[in-house]
Amino acid sequence: MDLSKRVRTRRRALELSQEALARRADVSMSLINQLERGLVSDPHYSTLAGLADALGMSISELIGEEQVEEGKALAPLSGA
Repeated sequence: MDLSKRVRTRRRALELSQEALARRADVSMSLINQLERGLVSDPHYSTLAGLADALGMSISELIGEEQVEEGKALAPLSGA
């Protein structure tokens, strides 16, 4: 699932309008609309932080980043 779908799905689950989410996240309603339509794919970090907070999620959850289990090492990068 991409960012636009995660924002829309979570917003609807919380029964928020785009306007209410925009107010909570301190961004414009236009930005919420553009995000949900996939027109903005790489928003600024402060936008992600505001959205995550407004949606009750971590930034990692919002952007779909996989969580690393505690105590598990990451595979080394090739060439490192």
